[in-house]
Amino acid sequence: MTAVVDLTSGTVTGDIEIAATPEAVFRALTTSEEMCSWWGSDDTYHIFNWKGDGRPGGQWSCEARSAATVIGRDAATVRGEFITVDPPRVLEHTWCPSWENFFATTVRYTLEPTVKGTRVSVVHTGFLGRDDSARGHADGWNRVLGWLAKRFEAQRS
Repeated sequence: MTAVVDLTSGTVTGDIEIAATPEAVFRALTTSEEMCSWWGSDDTYHIFNWKGDGRPGGQWSCEARSAATVIGRDAATVRGEFITVDPPRVLEHTWCPSWENFFATTVRYTLEPTVKGTRVSVVHTGFLGRDDSARGHADGWNRVLGWLAKRFEAQRS
């Protein structure tokens, strides 16, 4: 999986095939227990305290703590609002991270069944004129989609 940045449109795209059903992948993207179990790694960061009202207009949020975070420092926060919730095919929400002063972008996941499981396509928009942020988020999506794939590889082992 390699996320691609299109600076002319301010868009980051990526896709990966996951060895799980669309229903299982959708759950992994929308429930607290699931999100907190796979989103992160010991050498980068982990999310915690994920909360979400999984309906259009519903709010979601989570916190993340870096592997290098010193005890007593605040965790990063990401929050947003669900735009489209169409299980198990489409999930779309705003993405407002504290490290960018809660500047809003939009993430859209499309889940399509395949012979081996599910093709997860991510389109993250709203980076026009924000090239460094787009590149940073592309790096992030490479990690995140890899973690999602590993979550289901571990289940099959």
